[in-house]
Amino acid sequence: MNGVSEEEIERLANRLALLVSDDGEADNAGRAVGALARRLGLTGGQLKAIFMAGADSAAAQSVRVRRLERELERLRSRLDDTEAELLTARREADVLRREAEDLHAALNLRRRGGRLRALAIASLLLLAAAAGGYVAYGPRLRLGAAPVAATGAPEYHTATVHDRPAALRRDPDAGAPVLATLPPGTRLPVRRMLWRNLTQWVEVEHDGTTGYMLSTEVDLS
Repeated sequence: MNGVSEEEIERLANRLALLVSDDGEADNAGRAVGALARRLGLTGGQLKAIFMAGADSAAAQSVRVRRLERELERLRSRLDDTEAELLTARREADVLRREAEDLHAALNLRRRGGRLRALAIASLLLLAAAAGGYVAYGPRLRLGAAPVAATGAPEYHTATVHDRPAALRRDPDAGAPVLATLPPGTRLPVRRMLWRNLTQWVEVEHDGTTGYMLSTEVDLS
């Protein structure tokens, strides 16, 4: 088909498309196709080859389209599976997060329970020590009395503040002015132990100043 332009081939294809029209228009299209083919110098064999080539191309295109449709369907199915897996993973993550929160709450409750038990034991020990001190020093313990040194008690050299800030007071009295608030872990040299109003105090030194702290607020060593 040398010498036949693409435009002429397209015009011929347009005439061929009209062959499926109504009877009168199809007859006219048939005569037009014959006239145009003769004018272009095309033989019947060449027209047949053009038609078959177009049919093969259309069939190949149809196969490609079906293959792409199958691939699209497969990708859609994988997308649905992925979305389902993602939803499941999110639900599992929510369950794990709630379990972690419950475990954390249970751990905190256990820790608080341990601290409360330790505080109760310390309070019992303090009451026992206070009772013993009262028996030993009862005649001299009265409201407003001067502090009484805990003679005969073990000697301590260092006081370490517990896990909460503690007040260093000017006098061994809960109502005395606060000289400083010491953070947990602060280590202080101990001068002596003493009792006042059934309460045991520790006389310590801090930054060159002598003050008093409740014995329940420190660890002694």
